[in-house]
Amino acid sequence: MLNIFKLNGPPTPEHAYLFNGDFVDRGSWSCEIALLLYAYKWLYPKSMFLNRGNHETDDMNRMYGFEGECKAKYNERVFKLFSESFSALPLATLVGDTTSVNLARVA
Repeated sequence: MLNIFKLNGPPTPEHAYLFNGDFVDRGSWSCEIALLLYAYKWLYPKSMFLNRGNHETDDMNRMYGFEGECKAKYNERVFKLFSESFSALPLATLVGDTTSVNLARVA
């Protein structure tokens, strides 16, 4: 993730990013990746967009290790909070439409 930001620049109000899901279950740093993306979403809500992928589900998190990572590094409550937050992510974002920012923010 840091390499992506190093190569392309970090998110800013003028430099938007769209992550189309599956940002967890990609190695032993999934908690930190999700927290970093959420921090950027909080910091730049109009230029950081996060969609829910199939890896942001409880079944996939159990199968591919995100649940275990959360419990090992933190506790079950942290995993449940991640799970709840993943359920609130939009499934898609319209790109190139003037309403896409509003739709992504509302979702």
